Amino acid sequence: MTDDDWKQLLNTVAEIQEFFQDGLVFIGGIAVYAHALSKEETAIFAAQSHDADFMILLSDYADLRDIEMLTPNRRLSKQQFVKQGFEFDVYVEGQTDLCVPVQEAVAFSEVKSGLRVACIEHLLVLKAKALADRRGTPKGDKDEDDVARMLLVADGIDKDKLTRLTDDLLLDLQKAVKGDAAMRLADGNSHKAKSLRMKINEKLQQVEEAHQLNYGGPTP
Repeated sequence: MTDDDWKQLLNTVAEIQEFFQDGLVFIGGIAVYAHALSKEETAIFAAQSHDADFMILLSDYADLRDIEMLTPNRRLSKQQFVKQGFEFDVYVEGQTDLCVPVQEAVAFSEVKSGLRVACIEHLLVLKAKALADRRGTPKGDKDEDDVARMLLVADGIDKDKLTRLTDDLLLDLQKAVKGDAAMRLADGNSHKAKSLRMKINEKLQQVEEAHQLNYGGPTP
């Protein structure tokens, strides 16, 4: 994706955001980008995404259908549409099997870098599920990088927002952190990667402790 393409995608995302300011929450790479960009110390890790996925409440979905031509993807429990040449995946309240319910994601959403996005805790849960499905692929590497970015940008982990994390999903996050994400984010600089890995592991420990408090899950 060129810089011009990326700017066009961001403009298109902002246009959608303008129509649905409260009942829509962005997830995936665009949300990770917004979180990373929102803090000066992590803005360097903000990475472009090739698409933009979002969750939407059922009441707002009715309005979305009036302005966009949506195509159902029943196998993946989502809707899709194309706008300005970009494909958007839409996860509708009551019509998707994502591990974080739409209404919860909207309730705990935050505005970062001008976008309403899922909180870090929910993004970690969603990304852990994606990791389980795509490990060992180029997309799997990006998923690992996104986990590292989210842990770096997290100010702290709220256990009340992490109730959807299962033991298996926690294991996927732990595997992601043990990978090469820190080295990739450090552009191959081993000294910098070591420092990043320490920060990432500190945040992962907070996730583990929150999970332990919630469910008596596996200890670090």
